[in-house]
Amino acid sequence: MTGFGTLESKDGTMAPWNESTRRYFLKASGIGLGTLVLGCPSNRKPKSKISGQQDGGETTTARFDAGNSQTSQVINDAGGEQATNHGDDAGPEDLIDCEQTANDIEGPFYRPNVPVRSELDLYGDAGTELTLSGRVLDLDCNPIPNAVVDIWHADPTDVPVADLVDSDSVDYDNTSSEMRYRGQTATDAEGRYSFHTKKPGWYLNGGTFRPMHIHVKVWVGDNLKLTSQLYFAGDPYISGDPWASLDRAVVLSADGPGAEKGTFNFVIS
Repeated sequence: MTGFGTLESKDGTMAPWNESTRRYFLKASGIGLGTLVLGCPSNRKPKSKISGQQDGGETTTARFDAGNSQTSQVINDAGGEQATNHGDDAGPEDLIDCEQTANDIEGPFYRPNVPVRSELDLYGDAGTELTLSGRVLDLDCNPIPNAVVDIWHADPTDVPVADLVDSDSVDYDNTSSEMRYRGQTATDAEGRYSFHTKKPGWYLNGGTFRPMHIHVKVWVGDNLKLTSQLYFAGDPYISGDPWASLDRAVVLSADGPGAEKGTFNFVIS
């Protein structure tokens, strides 16, 4: 993710820049690549302090819901297994889970130098709105500021899972200059990130659909710390997918008409 690129705001305005995105974030915050502050080590698992709504800066539109971190669980409709949501819903302090987030395959198809933006619902496509938020934490549950969270996912759909046929398979934007449903943002001082998008649809992998998922990379400075995928609890295609994991299945809740929200904390070493 080095080289020349652009910064793009929610309204689509572009500004040229000639440093890597991660260097841009660190320069803007006054923190050098070699002096990124990760927080004081602690054996205590602190509460999240997410409150109100926060602007992610001049090039992002991140929105943060109020609440404290906890681990939520839900029964997976497909197989009766429990999905763990490493999120930021209100709950007791001792329920915070700072187990390291597992890596997953990169999948189709990572594109470097994507726009710096947290608003990805820009195209008027049918489907369910989705707000995905959370924190980037170290193994002691300390927040990691200025981590870069880079996500991408397939096109959305408004077809219910029960009605899926092969022709409903969606695709990725792997070539256009719009870089649809792709964006990256930096965490704030408390390690928080947020994206607003549309829920991805399902696509065929061979003769079966892959579960809905969001691809993610997390960087700290110039170091790639995580490549993984997030899934959604209750998706009936999770149980038969060779890569999906309930440990990375986000528990969703209603967020108004035609909208859902979920949280996931990325824990990195």
